[in-house]
Amino acid sequence: MTKTALHPVYAIVGADRFLRGTALDEVIRAAGEDMDALGPTRVEGDAADCVAVLDDVRTTSLLGGRRLVIVDDADDFISAHRAALEKYCAAPSAEGCLILLCDSMPGNTKLYKIIDKQGQVIKCEPLKGWPLQSWIVRRANEAYGKKVSNDAARMLRELIGDSPGWLDTELSKLAAYVGARTEITPADMEAATGQSREEKVFAVVDAMSVGDASGALRNWEQVWVTDRAAPHRAIGGLAWAVRRLSKLRRAFDAGADLASTAKSMGMFADASALRRQIEHMTIPRLESLQHALLEADVACKTGGSTVEVAVEKLIVRFATRLPAPRARVG
Repeated sequence: MTKTALHPVYAIVGADRFLRGTALDEVIRAAGEDMDALGPTRVEGDAADCVAVLDDVRTTSLLGGRRLVIVDDADDFISAHRAALEKYCAAPSAEGCLILLCDSMPGNTKLYKIIDKQGQVIKCEPLKGWPLQSWIVRRANEAYGKKVSNDAARMLRELIGDSPGWLDTELSKLAAYVGARTEITPADMEAATGQSREEKVFAVVDAMSVGDASGALRNWEQVWVTDRAAPHRAIGGLAWAVRRLSKLRRAFDAGADLASTAKSMGMFADASALRRQIEHMTIPRLESLQHALLEADVACKTGGSTVEVAVEKLIVRFATRLPAPRARVG
């Protein structure tokens, strides 16, 4: 690999840390023998000294190869040393490679334009919908040597959410689960991912539906105690469960058979539990709960609450204001 394979400067831009990390891994792999034998040097942006960072990039490696200096979470570092970085990136050293990892770098800034000309700006765009499903298929193949169909990728999104990091973690678990088999199927996801996750979330909603606030809180505590990731997925998981229950309720109100409709939606709960929820969770109540979940999500993201407190308040609010059932399920 020649020295031209590695640019002298990179900006890896995006709010998703996992996607930034995978992009960085690709740059490091592409560097190959062009990189210093000691490997990259990483510094935290909030503690990095600009003079020391740039001196490190300019220093000739005694072992040959080019020095890679990575500045993590570089947004504040860039703001504090913009002029010095613009000057360096306009005439970067051939001895090393500077890599800036940051949440954002507007394309109309001088630094962006300089890096785009002298090196490379790698944008880690948020993935939603079909692009995220395609990413799941590619990631399963490239990282774990497993085939995942589009239907299976869609199912994994429904079960886990849209965070690439959590999706990758689940793909790793599923790859281990299927062992030597080359394909991860929807049935594998039901067995290894879907049922346990749905059962935990379902238990919270089920207790809320019958006005059992203490039971809902106990189930919620079990969710996040047994799954360290759960507090950060909680609101999305509850919203997912409520959306599915709302869809089931609307289908039932339109005359559909409860058991067969639930089965077609991949709902794992037993018929009696679903019947109990449908009995109490009317469409107005479900819509009100969805609105409350949105408010809780906004409060958490803007610092107005923590996930744990927001969910507990929501549970108490809805489980202690139980309306009389509007329609019996026959």
